[in-house]
Amino acid sequence: MGHYELRFLFLGVVLCLLSCLSQLGCGRAVERTAVKEGASPPKPVTTGPLTVTRQDLSMARQLKSLPASEYVLGPEDTVEISVFRQDELKMEGAISSTGRISYHLIGDIEAAGLTQFQLRDKIQQELGRFIKDPRVVVRITEHGSHKIFVLGQVNHPGVYRMKSDFSLLEGISSAGGITPDAYLGGAYVVRDGKILLVNFLELLEKGNMEENIMLLPGDLVYIPDSRDHRVFILGEVNRQRSIQVRDDLTLFEALAQAGGFTRDANKASIWVMRGNLSEPDIITIDARGMDLGANIALERGDIVYVASSTFADVEQIAVRISHILQPFYNLARSVVWGDAAADILKGGDSRFVWPEEDD
Repeated sequence: MGHYELRFLFLGVVLCLLSCLSQLGCGRAVERTAVKEGASPPKPVTTGPLTVTRQDLSMARQLKSLPASEYVLGPEDTVEISVFRQDELKMEGAISSTGRISYHLIGDIEAAGLTQFQLRDKIQQELGRFIKDPRVVVRITEHGSHKIFVLGQVNHPGVYRMKSDFSLLEGISSAGGITPDAYLGGAYVVRDGKILLVNFLELLEKGNMEENIMLLPGDLVYIPDSRDHRVFILGEVNRQRSIQVRDDLTLFEALAQAGGFTRDANKASIWVMRGNLSEPDIITIDARGMDLGANIALERGDIVYVASSTFADVEQIAVRISHILQPFYNLARSVVWGDAAADILKGGDSRFVWPEEDD
């Protein structure tokens, strides 16, 4: 074989190798892109006695699918009542604390619990005894009976009157917006004594309007303080409680401070909910052997939940999250919200019964 033939053979081998490397690199690039784009949800990561999963627990989509409700009148609402071609019957008045309003010719009439259209029909029927075919118009001029509560790290915590179609963003805006110390990852809404999880981080930092739920009368919005370094120990422990976090507080130490496990505890299913409350990393810990690898350091805002022997599947968390968070809500009211929140709630709504502080 001559000199030139050897040179061409060498070049051919080099080009072939480069082509193979290029294809291999492209294949890896495609593989990395597929992982990055995440066509499927991330799989649990298991390390020794620990398994970490992330769950989307936000209830916003479910809440936004509920049908809109009409505004129901109550004490402190003000209405304007008029009758077509009867200018002398036009009047404006507030619904009394007993739920009644006084009107020309017919006297006191029950208004609380009715929509403006139901009140119109009622007045129209009563006026029919004095006027032939009255055409009544009822208009709400001031909303006073429907209130929400915005507490925690907002600039003006308090009780706020709401109109119909009052959104979470409007509620926070009414309270002057959040403070620099707001911990959005731990924020939540309370409705009828139950926590509703909404992704405040997505809403306020990323502008995701899917999380902008409509508030209902009596709803409470709570935004915790990022400086409050506290964890919550819930579930099958002898004393559910909150604990201030030190730099070296571990899971086993926190469980000991909560009085240890109950007889119904499933020691193979201890869940630590960490990070954004509506989209947490859930660390599942098998503590049956009290392995040192299971004794993780706890962080601010962690919720430690010891499952019962009948409730062991981490996938059930989304279904039973309201049940899981009920003791969390009770502890938060008693030891986290503080005296200012207690005063606001006691003065704003008799439905709130303030619990005794947990020592």
